[in-house]
Amino acid sequence: MRVTPSLRSLFTLTASLTVAVVTAAAAPVPAAQAAPPADDVKPVRVVILVDESGSLSGADVARERAAAQLIALSELSPRSQVSVVGFGSSNGPGQSAVDIVCPLTGVQTAQDRESLSRCVERLRRREGSDGNDTDHAAALDQALSIMNEPDDQQRSKIVFLLTDGVLDVARSPQYGADAESRNRNAQKQIGSGLKDAERAKVQIWPLGFGSADKSSLDAFAAGGWREPCGGQESATPRARVVADSKDVERSLLEAFAYARCAGIGDSVTDSLDSGATVDLHVTIPIIATDGSIVVVKRDRRVQVTYFDPQGTQVPKQGEQNESTFQAAGEAGPVESLRIRNPVPGQWRIQLKSPPGVDRQDVSATVVWQGALRASISLSNPRPRPGEQVTVRLRLQTRTGTISDPAALEGLRFSARLTGEGFQETPIELGDTGGGADRAKDDGEFSGQVAVPGTATGTLSFLGKVTGPGVAGDERPYETRIAGPADRLRGQVRLEAATVEPGGEVSGTVGVTNDGEPARLGLRLLDAPGTVTLSAQELQAPAGTSEHAFTLRVGSGAAEGQVGGQVQVVDAAGQVVAEDFVQVEVQRPTPMWLRALQALLILLVVVAAGLAFLMVRRRRRQRAADPSELTLHLFERPGEPYISRLQAPLGEGPEFGFDVTGGRLVRTYGTGYTVRRGEGRSVLVTDPSGRRLDPLFPSRPIALPGEKVFYLGVDDRRAQGAEQPAYGPAEQQQKQTSTRRPMPGDDLL
Repeated sequence: MRVTPSLRSLFTLTASLTVAVVTAAAAPVPAAQAAPPADDVKPVRVVILVDESGSLSGADVARERAAAQLIALSELSPRSQVSVVGFGSSNGPGQSAVDIVCPLTGVQTAQDRESLSRCVERLRRREGSDGNDTDHAAALDQALSIMNEPDDQQRSKIVFLLTDGVLDVARSPQYGADAESRNRNAQKQIGSGLKDAERAKVQIWPLGFGSADKSSLDAFAAGGWREPCGGQESATPRARVVADSKDVERSLLEAFAYARCAGIGDSVTDSLDSGATVDLHVTIPIIATDGSIVVVKRDRRVQVTYFDPQGTQVPKQGEQNESTFQAAGEAGPVESLRIRNPVPGQWRIQLKSPPGVDRQDVSATVVWQGALRASISLSNPRPRPGEQVTVRLRLQTRTGTISDPAALEGLRFSARLTGEGFQETPIELGDTGGGADRAKDDGEFSGQVAVPGTATGTLSFLGKVTGPGVAGDERPYETRIAGPADRLRGQVRLEAATVEPGGEVSGTVGVTNDGEPARLGLRLLDAPGTVTLSAQELQAPAGTSEHAFTLRVGSGAAEGQVGGQVQVVDAAGQVVAEDFVQVEVQRPTPMWLRALQALLILLVVVAAGLAFLMVRRRRRQRAADPSELTLHLFERPGEPYISRLQAPLGEGPEFGFDVTGGRLVRTYGTGYTVRRGEGRSVLVTDPSGRRLDPLFPSRPIALPGEKVFYLGVDDRRAQGAEQPAYGPAEQQQKQTSTRRPMPGDDLL
């Protein structure tokens, strides 16, 4: 599964999806096999009823046409069918209340969708001679008649009703002898038709504008089937009434998305000037396996170009990488790009207007759906009454599993256990990393359940996922409690791993066999065809045994998470042990990128080394810096100093001095030299280069010469908060004098 930042649609709907693994039928040991890819999005049969009554304006009809084209061009499944029916009334000979402008047509090819786009143009505003009142009863009957046509695909049935008015058949003689009875009889016919719709599981989504009566439209929505997406509230049919026809397009597109259990993004709108270019941006979420980008451009001369989230222009027909594209409606005011396996992320739609085209508003919207499969796995496929079973559930697309927490946000995972001899038991699932869950936020939702002690036979585990824009089916995991003849227990161990295409992952199967030696099968389910197992069977002797196997990822494997399960089955096809495949495929790093990475690492190491050397040098310079030293010269130890010299700043680790006329004098390259030593010591070298005794604060040393002087030192760095060893001369006098105090000293 390709990963990108995940974004949520403004408009979402929820759909229930329940799937599981069905145990194999009794047969010889099965060979390894790959399950078919995840199902396509479910097809629908759509009938769009469009009001053509005389109360409409020309602009209203144009908006209705565009809205009908949006539905016809945005349908996601190539197996779906669409019909468009205009309606007014039948008030006299030669008139028909309904007009099938587009008979039931598939949307498999671009030509099919183009045909629908063109036939919608036949919708019109009726004149009085055509029957221009509003016959909702005849429109509903026609829609149900189309829905009753043979269907080998079990398509969901959806009716959209666009109208600007209320039921009005006062001039239609087929409903009775007078105006009052005609409307009453037509309303009864509508009631009967709604009951038929409910029985046939036909959804009805009314959309009114102008003077439409919402209470009447509410009755249409409530009268048909109301659980198209597992009873999710957002997908329950309801009436919509907008202020005028300019809001019909967006509102109908939302209703369409909700009705077919799809998601819908924001409608992005901008103005396009004559001869100008404008970019619109829509976002396709990571869980979308199918999407349609629908563009309303008004003028058919406007050219539209599409760019994926990597900035690559995509074709309007054909394949690119793992995606398939099909554009339709390019020659009309509405066009769309249907995408199978779209790249998730932000798409750019570029619209270019040629000179001479009037300024106009343009818009883009994405409708998407996830044809996702939920895989379910049990820690013990043949439990005994009272035993704990860990149930694991995760989602996967056609190309891999979904593990990104952001992509799974808003989805709810749950499961339940049913069987013989006990009541239904709910199973709470979570991806918290605690309890039965193996790791937090890895896309695997786990929970535990104890098989009731009263269980007597068949067990059915049913996993369920509800969330925005997902679609699927229900397939329970059927098994049964272990009996006396069940002497095999096993465990599949396949650690999570990351490999390049062509790589391998090692796993083991642990088997405990309490009976005779047995031949077991090893198989791979729900995995892409590029992933295979190294063995199809193993021999399990009596007792406990370990068996190694290898999961091989073909060189053509797509990048992303690999879906699938490894199962061990006995000779009758009964699952003995199983576990999910947890492998991520990553493309090998190109050589130029590896070289760049190595260079960057080298630069980081060099920079760190230089920084270390600079810090060490500064520390050494700091340790050797003599600037906080002050030298003092004494004639005799214990007496006040007669001269002092402050060490210079910033001149290196040592400095020179000499004694001239009983004073300390700074020298350069001659005389004595002073530098710091270890600890608190100060090292002094005489003019001949001989090292004198170490100098410490409060411990003067003698300087050689004709007249002997003594050298002391104060070190502000070493003394800290202590008083200096040698203060001012007056203080030294007080500290070192032994003369007894005399009267009058205080007057001096």
